[in-house]
Amino acid sequence: MTRAASREQPTLAAVAARAATAGSATVMFNVTHFGATDRAAADAPQIDFSPPTEHDRAATETLAFYPAAAGFQVHTWIPDSPHKPVEGVSINRITASPRPAERDPATHVYRGSVVINPNFLYDPAHSTELLITAGYDRWQPDYADSLMITRIYRGIATSAAADGGVPVLFLQSPVAPYRDPPGRFREDGSGEAPRVANGLAVRVLVGLDDRNPAKRLALLRRITEMAEEYGLGLQIADRRFGRVRGEWWSVLAPDLARYAARKTELFGWAPAGAPQAVELVTFVGPARVGSSAAIAEDLVARNIGILATSAATLQEIAFINMMLPVAPARLDRAHPSGTCLPIVEGLGQVASDCGLTRKQDLKERRSHIALTAATDYQVLSTGPVRPGMAAPEEADEHPLWLSWMVPLDRDPASRPPDVAQLVLAQLREAADRVTSGRIDYYRVRVQPDGRVRGRAKIKVRLVDGVTRGQIPALLSELCPWAQREVVATLVRDHVPLRSIRLRLAWRERWLGRVTTVM
Repeated sequence: MTRAASREQPTLAAVAARAATAGSATVMFNVTHFGATDRAAADAPQIDFSPPTEHDRAATETLAFYPAAAGFQVHTWIPDSPHKPVEGVSINRITASPRPAERDPATHVYRGSVVINPNFLYDPAHSTELLITAGYDRWQPDYADSLMITRIYRGIATSAAADGGVPVLFLQSPVAPYRDPPGRFREDGSGEAPRVANGLAVRVLVGLDDRNPAKRLALLRRITEMAEEYGLGLQIADRRFGRVRGEWWSVLAPDLARYAARKTELFGWAPAGAPQAVELVTFVGPARVGSSAAIAEDLVARNIGILATSAATLQEIAFINMMLPVAPARLDRAHPSGTCLPIVEGLGQVASDCGLTRKQDLKERRSHIALTAATDYQVLSTGPVRPGMAAPEEADEHPLWLSWMVPLDRDPASRPPDVAQLVLAQLREAADRVTSGRIDYYRVRVQPDGRVRGRAKIKVRLVDGVTRGQIPALLSELCPWAQREVVATLVRDHVPLRSIRLRLAWRERWLGRVTTVM
């Protein structure tokens, strides 16, 4: 057996083991789009790892993303009985959520199934994480900023797809930008200033090809060149021995003047002001290398901006969620509506609602998306909705990172509330320190051994009168207090203490260094 062939054996064994465990080549899913027509901007819908169409079961993986009062929830699971594989993506739309408390004219649930791509198998442990930043402060995007984000998204996706390609396993924007502490790096985290919850930054996790180390270097070189062109900062996850997630190695510092100049040069023609309405769009299909790049190229060609995005691979299915600004000329659509279309027709409809066009761009553009790795993807679209994004002076929110692992109670009737919801409720009880809070990002996986493992980012707004110098001490008291109270609540709900792993911290890297507090 050749050396190259021997390296393939673990991959083949993993594919066979996955197929035997799943018992089906089909993955079921729900995608829920939450609008904000009847919901205050500070609120967010309840998060649950039970799919809205399958209340009596737990989803294998759950993803939620709420950049504003509007957002997305995704659930995936394997059907109880094997499904006959059907080529492509099968989706049905429900006009309102089955749960009465969530009935809202801007809420749409899409349910369906996807046949997995057996050639897609990447271990997230063999990956590199990047943070691409334009600035460290809170921001309110305008139409030109949204078009810049689309360009940045294309730069990342096409860099990953080049030279045989590696997959984009996760991508999200906006996220909390990270600034290096002054002076020498401190292991205990002292010196790191509190971060804003959402800034003009993109966080991306890219798979690696361990058989070709040069490919990783070429990828980083391409992304560095893109960052330099647009005046962006670039940081790479520090993977040296003893480091944990949330520790970064800085490569480039952001150049705000360069970013502003490129924005004006490329999109000085874009409408002024902040977008007033958005369309919620999800691209769904089997995970493939190059599908993100194909979608990004099409968005750039049609001048479609991106205000927020969260792309992830759940059980080998790609879900690319985007909040796209509606063009000013198309703001007169009266009521939110939901559609599910093949990618060619779906992108055409999205372009008619969200595409920004100059006179010199009026000539018809031909889309080549049908000839790419995203050819059989479906486009789920809800809108327009008005997400109620806060102005910069009203959005002084700080991120808290949460990690937990608890046993799963298979009986939904006796299952305790979701851990992230418990933590959020506890934080809101600290009225002397916190005025509001909501979940920004949530990712949960039910493991084969019956444990629920999750990670979330919670945004909190502090009471008035707290100076910047007081914030670290306040958050350092708030996090362990909320952590202790939630652990005690779980114990009262008959969850064994020894099985609870719960960490809440305002510095992300502390999740890997702080033990459960009681």
